[in-house]
Amino acid sequence: MTVETVTAPLPKATIAAITELARAAADSDGVQPLNEATRLNLAAGGEGGVHLLRYDDEALAGYAHLDPDGSAEVVVALSARRKGFGTELVRALLDAAGPRLRIWAHGRLPGADELAARLGLIVTRELFFLARDAETAGPLPEFAMPPAYDLRTFLPGQDDKAWLAVNARAFADHPEQGSWTQADLDERLGQEWFDPAGFFLAIDRASGELAGYHWTKVEDGVGEVYVVGVDPAHQGTGLGKALTLAGLHHLQARGLPRIVLYVDGTNTPARALYTSLTFTTATLDIQYTPA
Repeated sequence: MTVETVTAPLPKATIAAITELARAAADSDGVQPLNEATRLNLAAGGEGGVHLLRYDDEALAGYAHLDPDGSAEVVVALSARRKGFGTELVRALLDAAGPRLRIWAHGRLPGADELAARLGLIVTRELFFLARDAETAGPLPEFAMPPAYDLRTFLPGQDDKAWLAVNARAFADHPEQGSWTQADLDERLGQEWFDPAGFFLAIDRASGELAGYHWTKVEDGVGEVYVVGVDPAHQGTGLGKALTLAGLHHLQARGLPRIVLYVDGTNTPARALYTSLTFTTATLDIQYTPA
């Protein structure tokens, strides 16, 4: 059998099979094989991007998702590994995306580097998954907002436009976060885990404008520093650290056993801050591109 390529919305049965395949892989490997954006895409019916399916007889043995920007992910069923299915899916991704391909290996599992080298792919990005466990982390430092700023929570419908503008400026060089649209924001605001009480905004007292934010998330009993952003015009003021601590104190007050976050390997200041707050590396995601 060959890899089947689908660009139209997926049947519900296929989405269910992909979801189960990814769930089983996550349970076994200890890391989600598909990121949040891909999971949301599937939950919404699979519109957008390209789906690549590899069957073994009648069972789904492997799945890959390719975004329009060239970002991709691959997951292979536990019983189908070491049979060449992963290689077939990556080759199909290369055929579909060419030099634009940016393929993620979540958790950098054994065999990822070997497969990448065999297909002429090189590491071009690292994404650290950090964790802070309540039992071993100790107390958080106290915090205070810098004098020029006030802290309040996000108001859906009122703060959307300002937040999108600051998010775009704060992550202008980030290929995923900086490109969020109103539709992307609405999709997250509609999730069961969304809680405006954990979405903090820093307001410039003089102008009344949004200067930065810390959006926290709680899902399946785990807290997350979902995203922290500071407008470039307000960087260097201590606002980023204050917002980070505001969100962490909020999550800690909920009695959560663990707080996690993702940070780009090139974001040295943020990594240093999180290390000082006793976050440690849990897993490492790697992005490969054609050499």
